[in-house]
Formats: sequence, structure tokens, C-alpha cells
Amino acid sequence: MMIPSSNRRLQLATRIHYALLRELGHGIEIGRLLKQPLYARDVLLVCDACRGNDLPRLARAFRGAMQEAVEAGASGTSTFGLSKFGSSQLSMPGEGWTESLPAA
Repeated sequence: MMIPSSNRRLQLATRIHYALLRELGHGIEIGRLLKQPLYARDVLLVCDACRGNDLPRLARAFRGAMQEAVEAGASGTSTFGLSKFGSSQLSMPGEGWTESLPAA
């Protein structure tokens, strides 16, 4: 049985997949988005860059759902595999992500 936060993340990942398919003509691997932090970061940054549609809002919602799941894991609730998601990998542009970019 899926816990509600898992179901919410799956719903958001599926919506992101279809929105990117519509917008860019290419979807994502939903399983990778849910399990691989670096892949998730990259997909969410692409969503942030797509203006004039639902993608930035879906990216914010996905980050929020992931953060809730990580925090629930800290309180002992089972979150299956979310411990590898760090807060820096969930941050939005403008919230510290530029520190990891090489200097120009």
C-alpha cells in the first residue's frame, strides 16, 4: 500500500512527465525522478525554465512534497529511499543552487 506522500509524489511526477511531453516533445523517466536526486534536480530545473505553463508550479509542488517526505522520515515515518535526497538538491533557483556552479 502506498502512503499518501508517495502517492502525491507519483501524481506530480506523472503530471510533470506529460507537461514536458506537451511542451518539449520529450517526457521523463518517472521512476528516476522519484528515486535519483540528481536526475530530479535536473528535471525540476528544466521545469523552472519553462515559463508560460504549469511546469514551474509543478516543480515547486514536487519540491514541497519531497521536502515533506524527507521531514517525515526524520520523525520516523517510512519514506523508502528518500534519505538520499538532501535539502540542497531540493532547493529552488535563487536558494543557494548557484554556489555549486563554477565561477565564470
